[in-house]
Amino acid sequence: MDKNPLENSVNLSEKMLSKLEVEALCKTIAEHLPAIAGCQSIGCMFFDNDMESFSDCLAAGKNPETMEKLMADFADDPDLLDLKEGELSEQQLKSGQTALVMPFYDQDPQSDKELIACLVLSDFKNGTPDKDQLKNTLSQYQFATALKNAFEHTELVRENERLRNSYDEIENKTSSLEEQTRRLIHDLTARDSIRTMHVERERLVYSISNTVRSSLRLQDVLETAVKLIGTNYSLNYCHILHGNDFHSVAVYEYKSDQLPSIRDSFLSDEGQLFTQFILSQKSPTHFEQNQIDQDPDNNRFLKSLNLRSGLAVPIIMRDKVLGVLFLQDSTVFTDFSIDDISLIGSLADNLAPAIENAELHKEIETQAVTDGLTGVSNRRSFNDSLTREFDRAKRYNQELSLLVVDLDFLKKINDTYGHQIGDEAIKNIGSVLAASSRSTDITARYGGEEFCVLLPNTGAVMASELGDRLRRRINDCRIEGQDFGFNISASIGVSCFPLHAESADALFLRADEALYKAKQDGRNCVRVSSIGPDGNPLPPVTTEIASASPQTIGES
Repeated sequence: MDKNPLENSVNLSEKMLSKLEVEALCKTIAEHLPAIAGCQSIGCMFFDNDMESFSDCLAAGKNPETMEKLMADFADDPDLLDLKEGELSEQQLKSGQTALVMPFYDQDPQSDKELIACLVLSDFKNGTPDKDQLKNTLSQYQFATALKNAFEHTELVRENERLRNSYDEIENKTSSLEEQTRRLIHDLTARDSIRTMHVERERLVYSISNTVRSSLRLQDVLETAVKLIGTNYSLNYCHILHGNDFHSVAVYEYKSDQLPSIRDSFLSDEGQLFTQFILSQKSPTHFEQNQIDQDPDNNRFLKSLNLRSGLAVPIIMRDKVLGVLFLQDSTVFTDFSIDDISLIGSLADNLAPAIENAELHKEIETQAVTDGLTGVSNRRSFNDSLTREFDRAKRYNQELSLLVVDLDFLKKINDTYGHQIGDEAIKNIGSVLAASSRSTDITARYGGEEFCVLLPNTGAVMASELGDRLRRRINDCRIEGQDFGFNISASIGVSCFPLHAESADALFLRADEALYKAKQDGRNCVRVSSIGPDGNPLPPVTTEIASASPQTIGES
């Protein structure tokens, strides 16, 4: 090992920190580490904590193939690498040479000391170095920070590239549509009036295309589209009916000045029947006053709209109707030409990927904050809400209470009836909490059989009363099987700011302690924290909630 490693690498830390790609960082390490550690072969193994496996494994030096094989063994079986922070492991290669493996962990105090990467060193010039001396030497440089920065940056670049490719595909489709529209306008330049009309409608395509590209919010896209179409065609009304579930259709409306809104008309019984009809069509549908007058019984809804002419164009993506563009005129007859229908169809085609991508984006956002089993918020979302609501309560000097709810006897349920019945019991609690909580309350599954309910502007007495009401409703839930039936129960702990805690973490701790007390007192009961913010016992602040006698699991 070089006695003075800084002679060949005076600013190695700065050089490493300046490299934001894993390949560039590993190259820099390979250029300078031999002079520091006395090795001729070097490997860098980056650990992906999300996947719980090694990902990028890069080798350099005298024997890269041997090094790659060694790293592949570790990557295939990460349990071989059972090192604690600061340890330096010695591994014997099949060639008889020695390799030293040094892990690096995240130094951020909020990171739980997660593994970042490992350096693998072999082919030492002067024999295997003293491990303590090598460890002290390597500790002089900011390897952990540089490796973390490079891996996180590289992962972000890869994710951005994936997203960019996705949007490029949409861009290509939009560009193709724009090219088709330009050709159509070019073919219709024989008459100035027609040319002018199509130029204006080409701008409409561009406007909607720009909206599609610039926003992932479905409401922004559809509200802009319906307004642009309605004004461009000088219509009385233009609607986009979005949804393929006939019972949950969203209506986006454009209306000309001085006219009343008819959005709610689509939610009436006759309006829903009409909506079901046009959502079932996969080709444009004309509506004219003569047709309505000839068969008024079957066109009562259109008659109620005073419609003189209308056109419904489906918005289709991969043979699935996502919605309908409905153009209406109530004062003059509008003769929608073949060119009009073609252009409006192109607009609908342009809206289809926007709707699909916005729905996908919304679904991903929802999954990120929603528990998959129960449908309530997940732990990550709850932690954000707890911090936000606690800061608000503290800022405005308001009370904030927390209920921690825990299903009783889950292990016994699982052992007796199986985990599927246990999951059913957990889902029942989630349903009761979601249905029984107030609109301002925040309900979440914190983990396993434990739930949390955050109660803004609620004191300890009211919180305990709400908790007991929830406990009774949970206890009313019955799980039925082919040859068994039982009622579930839950224990609940209650804490309140500022009565019990002066921080969000302390608020949760007090509620959790109260939950433990409820468990000790026989379960199926509510207990309020008796500890103040200073950690000392408080005098009783509310009447104790009488607990129901816990029911034996499996009792019919």
